[in-house]
Amino acid sequence: MARLTARTAYGAAMRFLRSVNPYPSRRFDGRGVVICAGGPVYLPCAWVCINMLRRVGCRLPIEVWARDGKELDPTIRRLLKPLGVRCVNAESVQRKFPTNVRGGWELKPFSILHSRFREVLFLDADNVPVADPTRLFDAPEYQNTGAVFWPGPMPLPEHNPMWALCRVPYRKEPEFETGQMLINKARCWKPLQLTMHMNEHSDFYYKLVHGDKDTFHFAWHMVGQEFTMVSRPMVWLDGAWAAWQHGLNGRLLFQHRNLAKWELYGPNPMVAGFYFEEECFEYLFDLRRRWNGQGRDASANRFRFNVLQ
Repeated sequence: MARLTARTAYGAAMRFLRSVNPYPSRRFDGRGVVICAGGPVYLPCAWVCINMLRRVGCRLPIEVWARDGKELDPTIRRLLKPLGVRCVNAESVQRKFPTNVRGGWELKPFSILHSRFREVLFLDADNVPVADPTRLFDAPEYQNTGAVFWPGPMPLPEHNPMWALCRVPYRKEPEFETGQMLINKARCWKPLQLTMHMNEHSDFYYKLVHGDKDTFHFAWHMVGQEFTMVSRPMVWLDGAWAAWQHGLNGRLLFQHRNLAKWELYGPNPMVAGFYFEEECFEYLFDLRRRWNGQGRDASANRFRFNVLQ
């Protein structure tokens, strides 16, 4: 794959768009939740997220995607199955649909594209819902545009070279915070494919923006695809340990623990204003009792889960 430059990136993106095949309607069906997680860092976060989804009444099927089979511990697969979760090894999917997925952020658009669902609610593993998000799929705003995004903490500045590079006129609008996204693939196939193209070239685009979030943002604008932006701004909690994100009705819906990810073996800070925190700790305690400790020896496997106050 040829490395992009500021001179070649836009042309490469347009050539890629012209090559995109029509939406393969027979491949996908229904609605579901997609979460990227793997290994001892993100699987505990996903465990809390999934248990909270079920606690607040969400009955949607869930897929947990990991980069390779090593990140999907057999025990965690067994524990997740009764919760209606299908674990997916992205490496095996790449054999059928070759894609350059370099790391964690690039896995987001890949998992959305290749999940079995036609309509996808994507959640970061360290996201915690406080209400059932299923009703988002029937919201008029989503039905009108086929995509809902949530605002980040600050807009991309006018002087950022991405505006000129992508031939998108500057607009003062929120950046995307992609800890949660709602996408109808049938309606948004082209911008989603373009997002994947940009993430395949993350060695170039990530130097201009911070991770995957602005690749979604610019891909939607480059294709001229409509989207709905949640109107209520993101709210930082307790010195930015976590953040609130609201639903289309203005009510609190998600809590994203950006800088306070759940740790199975280590300290977990309590975050002022974070709802259901005690319940989340209980899910971690439960996982600690049931998981195999990822092969730790007896001394390292002693229970040392702490709550910092």
